[in-house]
Amino acid sequence: MESASAGLAAGGPLALLAGCAPGGESAPAATSTGPVKLRFVPANWHLEEDKRVVEQFQAENPRFVVEIEPITGNYIEKITALQAGDSLPDNLYTADVYVKPMAVNRIAADLEKLAQKDRQFSLKDVYPVMLDLGRTKEMPGLYMLPWSLDVLVLYYNKTMFSAAGVAFPRATWTVSDMIEAAKRLTKDTGDPATSQYGIVLNWTWWAEYVPWMRGHGGDVLSADGKKCTVDAAGSIEGLEAMTGLVTKHKVAPPPGTNFGGDPFNLGKVAMMATIRNGAAAIRKANVGFDWDAEVRPAMPKKRVTGMGTAGNAVSTQTKTPDAAWTLAKYLISPPAQKIYASTYANVPVLKSMSNDPSWRSLAAPPANAEAFVKAADFGTLPPEFPLACGSVYNGDVQRFMNEAINNVLSGKIGASPALGEAARQINACLATGAR
Repeated sequence: MESASAGLAAGGPLALLAGCAPGGESAPAATSTGPVKLRFVPANWHLEEDKRVVEQFQAENPRFVVEIEPITGNYIEKITALQAGDSLPDNLYTADVYVKPMAVNRIAADLEKLAQKDRQFSLKDVYPVMLDLGRTKEMPGLYMLPWSLDVLVLYYNKTMFSAAGVAFPRATWTVSDMIEAAKRLTKDTGDPATSQYGIVLNWTWWAEYVPWMRGHGGDVLSADGKKCTVDAAGSIEGLEAMTGLVTKHKVAPPPGTNFGGDPFNLGKVAMMATIRNGAAAIRKANVGFDWDAEVRPAMPKKRVTGMGTAGNAVSTQTKTPDAAWTLAKYLISPPAQKIYASTYANVPVLKSMSNDPSWRSLAAPPANAEAFVKAADFGTLPPEFPLACGSVYNGDVQRFMNEAINNVLSGKIGASPALGEAARQINACLATGAR
């Protein structure tokens, strides 16, 4: 996920794991006694924070000179062009959407190998669910150091709940509880644009629809990855439950409804689901109501929620891999993590910082910081398809799934035939043995 879904970051204490100074060098950066130069591609939406972290890194590691080189436009296209010209920067912005293509196409180096060489560093303090977003079944290794603990939580408008006399969401909520609350929060005026709704979701984001399927006993792929299973009973039930918020219960606005802005920020919907950087966006909008966050409600078969994060990769063309690794690991060190977390957009990716005041002591809202940590217990990974077939992020797989979901939401077709067609199309590609 990119943009809002990949717009994330993180922070935390590394040296405590090995008894060395926080953020200090762990391996020889170069044989020269002169300055060590690194080229670093940041995330454009994360640029100011990255600049602050780089300044701090250079202050703590004066031998390093880091040149920040933002990239605009089609990221993978431009990174691939740099690779073809043997001019990849040393450190690269990456995200879950890019992990597999950058690994398979030999753009990103295996960070696990660099970490294993570093006797003063351990990955054990990083939340495993976030590390797993940096892996691919296609090849062993780790191809992203995640910046943040980014798992979807439920944001809710406390002012709307109170006005309707509805109890606030709780950690023990089920989907049925959520629907009942949403019904009481919905006010139908006959015009979607002027109505008030209980909830809105990002319907075609994998981090939304995949958990609904898995939470109802279904899945997108078979365990061996050889068959698309969105046409199985549990998957159909999950999609029906999700889209039913629009088509059956009518507690969510029809897709495409124009509210003149973000419906949650405008007070047009009472609940939405997204990752931590949603908190920063709501605060920036200066909304005129009180709000908070809670873990997402449990589904019939299990409690499960989506994830999505961004991070750093070391390029395969760096001439100084140890130096590039020193910068990469610094981005998840406590000093860096405190900078990222102070913006409300990130939860530290280190377990040892789960109670760190750098983010726990930020002024409310949101007041319920624990929800962002607890959500990690329920995070689920995206299904992984051969690159030739696309993925849940882009390409044919995304197109087929988007078409199915949008057709169900619009009432054009039921979940069973829509997912049956999507499964047929995706399985046709899988049957070719595409890689």
